[in-house]
Amino acid sequence: MVLYQIPFSFKSTFGIMLKMNNIKLIISYDGTDFHGWQFQPDIRTVAGELKAALEIILTESVLLKAASRTDSGVHAIGQTVHFKTENNIELPKLIKGVNSILPEDVSVLSIENMPEDFHSTYDSKGKHYRYQILNSETDNPFSRKFHWLHPYSLNISAMKKAAKYMIGEEVEFKGLYINSTNPNVFTVRNISEIIFEKNGELLNIDIYGKSFMYKMVRSLVGLLVAVGTGRVPPDKVPELLNAEPGNRISNVAPAKGLTLVEVYY
Repeated sequence: MVLYQIPFSFKSTFGIMLKMNNIKLIISYDGTDFHGWQFQPDIRTVAGELKAALEIILTESVLLKAASRTDSGVHAIGQTVHFKTENNIELPKLIKGVNSILPEDVSVLSIENMPEDFHSTYDSKGKHYRYQILNSETDNPFSRKFHWLHPYSLNISAMKKAAKYMIGEEVEFKGLYINSTNPNVFTVRNISEIIFEKNGELLNIDIYGKSFMYKMVRSLVGLLVAVGTGRVPPDKVPELLNAEPGNRISNVAPAKGLTLVEVYY
């Protein structure tokens, strides 16, 4: 006996309820040639490449949600993404198929089925970002896409003192806010830790926090570097963090030095 299979369009039209699989992906990408994460028509984005690859394998439309909407030029080691699908393809086949289609600057690292109510953005407990500075007069051509070349000496001790003013459950970062299109954004944020690690000429600044404003991590690093070069005294940082938006005296650090390392749940 052959059972008649209802076409997808018929299912949608008559409202037949189908089980939706909620799929979580961990992805990694070199953000150099992407215009950020967020999907945009006719512009190359990480979401656009991933969406296209998934839809080829699943033969259905996919709506992606990410833990972090990384900016143009920003990289990721552990970006978390989720989407829902009616397709019951085996997950090992899905990850293999998608990675065979994706371009060489983005890869799916892991895949798993999650509870129906899991949301990569709203369920996040925190994020870990790393900013890399090459403190040298000469660039490294092999890693130049992933660090900020800063040829002037940096006082890391002063930077550590300044960073203490940025750590806490309710710290005001109004002075680092730069997106004037949304004047009602919540500028009080929770940063749990800022760690400095110097390895030769390479300085890693690891920043852990609950959530971040638009370009906040890069603005924070820019202020720390201004302290490190002696332009800003460490004890002036609280005043600058509380200043009115637009009155900043430090630059936003370049995007290429920033990497989203991990999202915590």
